[in-house]
Amino acid sequence: MNSQVQPHRVRASSAAPQAKPRIALLGEFSAGKSTLANVLLGQNVSPVQVTATQMPPIWYSHGQPACTGIRADGSEVPIPGANLTSEVLDGVRAVKVSMETEVLQFCDLIDMPGTSDPNLSMPTWEAMLSVIDGVIWCTPASQAWRQSEAALWEEVGGDLAESSMLLVTRMDKIAEAGNRERILDRVRRETAGSFSTILGISLTEALRAGRDDALLEACGGHAVAQGLMEMIHCAERRSLLRASGTGASQ
Repeated sequence: MNSQVQPHRVRASSAAPQAKPRIALLGEFSAGKSTLANVLLGQNVSPVQVTATQMPPIWYSHGQPACTGIRADGSEVPIPGANLTSEVLDGVRAVKVSMETEVLQFCDLIDMPGTSDPNLSMPTWEAMLSVIDGVIWCTPASQAWRQSEAALWEEVGGDLAESSMLLVTRMDKIAEAGNRERILDRVRRETAGSFSTILGISLTEALRAGRDDALLEACGGHAVAQGLMEMIHCAERRSLLRASGTGASQ
């Protein structure tokens, strides 16, 4: 499905950065990370509706279409047709996917497993955190910003705050507009200073919207596109430091 939550809407005249920032999609299991990846990529690529113990990190970057699995010993195995099923991914610690889609001209996206996933080893978690330049943290509206999320973000967020977004997903599950605003107000109070941007979105509606500008505006898609590009601008500084070898993330 071809979503229009794309960078060219807010940065059409800008060239892609020389050192592209790496943006991780984080959050607890079933918070909407993989659906968000599909919205941003404009394709149904990232698997959804899998169990918490089946999915390794998936790293999306721009390039000729290819998909490779990385095993625990560092060896690589091709995954034909980006067939990211649990059977194919057995024994795979991470997946590299290259594809020619617009958002990946501006950043890499890393779709991480749920933070409570027992299959996500500490070395894998630490390795990914050491190379990211920004985060989109997904939290579902019905249970927005649980204590477990706040505790983990306090531990790992650090200086990522200015290049990170908190995205309250599943806003369509909250019927009353007033209740949606109250949820956002509460989360903003509880996370003051921890994220550069806090937004709400209905990801399923964003997927269905296609090229319908009115629907994308109503579901929060356009605001997320704008927020992402502002994040990328901030994350580019970290990315340039990493590329030069002078930053903390190398």
